[in-house]
Amino acid sequence: MSPESLNNSDYQAAISKLLSLADFERKSRANDPPDFHLKRIARLLGYLGNPHLDQNYVHVAGSKGKGSTAAMIAWGLAACGYTVGLFTSPSIHRIAERFRINGTPITENEFIALIDDLWPAVEKVTADDDIGVVSVFELETAMAFSYFANCSADISVIEVGLGGRLDSTNIITPLVSVITPVSLDHVAVLGDTIELIAAEKAGIVKPGVPVVASPQKPEAMKVIQKKSDEQQSKLTRSDSAITLRREIDLGLDGKNLELELNNQSANIHLQLLGDHQVDNAQTAIAAIGQLNKTDFPTDLSQIASGINQVEWPARNQLVSVKPILIFVDGAHNDSSAIALRKSIEKLFPDRENVIVILGTIRGHDPSVVARELAPLRPIFITTESRHPKSLTKSELSDALGDSKITVTATTASTHEALEQAKFLAKKNDLILGTGSLFVAAEIVELEHGIEPELYPDTKLPVSPTNKPLQ
Repeated sequence: MSPESLNNSDYQAAISKLLSLADFERKSRANDPPDFHLKRIARLLGYLGNPHLDQNYVHVAGSKGKGSTAAMIAWGLAACGYTVGLFTSPSIHRIAERFRINGTPITENEFIALIDDLWPAVEKVTADDDIGVVSVFELETAMAFSYFANCSADISVIEVGLGGRLDSTNIITPLVSVITPVSLDHVAVLGDTIELIAAEKAGIVKPGVPVVASPQKPEAMKVIQKKSDEQQSKLTRSDSAITLRREIDLGLDGKNLELELNNQSANIHLQLLGDHQVDNAQTAIAAIGQLNKTDFPTDLSQIASGINQVEWPARNQLVSVKPILIFVDGAHNDSSAIALRKSIEKLFPDRENVIVILGTIRGHDPSVVARELAPLRPIFITTESRHPKSLTKSELSDALGDSKITVTATTASTHEALEQAKFLAKKNDLILGTGSLFVAAEIVELEHGIEPELYPDTKLPVSPTNKPLQ
């Protein structure tokens, strides 16, 4: 066996070990929501020597845009000369994408070493037999803190996994807390009103730590303001802190922005598509601006040069232009679907039919996304991603049928759905893949020839020839 294949075998074994734990992202939650608390991550980190302490952080929560905003913060800080960690989820093509230093994902060897180093602590928590077993995300959180400590990161940007208050990342005390737009999402866990969800997101606010909030619905901002006041944490609204002097829309080439912070101005070429990314950029810069008041001086022109480089796949991504336009986004709730619809209307004014490949994860309502996309008069094709929690094609079609939404075709895999969409598409049509980041990611992989990273619990749909679709 060659060293390369041995290394890959060890890497796959490390992934399998990680995914053997309680996995709330890829499996149904047990004892939902009581399984969510900070006691287990605190115990795990204690056995590891508390690698999360004595590090500097920016903590990012929210329903929409938190990944893009976290990436912009990280890239902006790296451009200022800092060594910057970035922990995000979910990953798009490979688990290693969740752990980055200055934008570069962890290597396979580093990943293997981390699992080996941290696993005895996982076993200790299990042996204690008083607090439950460590979850995948809890171990990933510990891996991130350990990895960034090993790399001597100057500062790390940590994206919340789910909610905020009880998320395992909330074990940290950051230099600044960031809350991106709050909307109805994960209602079974976080609550069924904007106020309840905002309270969970605002749970990351720590005493005396400044808070930066994106533009919010009034009911969400009221909750965030109240929490900030209770914690004596200064709340900065990003659209007030950052002045948008000029915006030039370049269509599919992004936007040119002139932004001002503290009487400094800079030009940014924003590659990320969608008007909402302007808000995300303002939020990122406002958060970095707060660090100027600590031991992290920054320069707006350098921040801008970093943000210029940010690419964040599967979010408003143009995948293909010829022979047919293919566009993907991970929209999975009402607010993100509205933003996606506006992007389609603005970016593709000359489109004819919009053929929507729709696949969702259990716990999200596909009819909400479909209804918000309805003004595009789309042709719907339902599908299943490889994700083990994806709704089956029949469940998805039934859910849309109950909402009086017509489905043109049902398919068992993203591969089959894309082939069906291409068959239906004419010259000026647009194929849109959405409903989850996993459907979006698979379309990118299929079109760009990216080898997918398959996991032990991956759903492999079967083709009509009874062969797994790869």
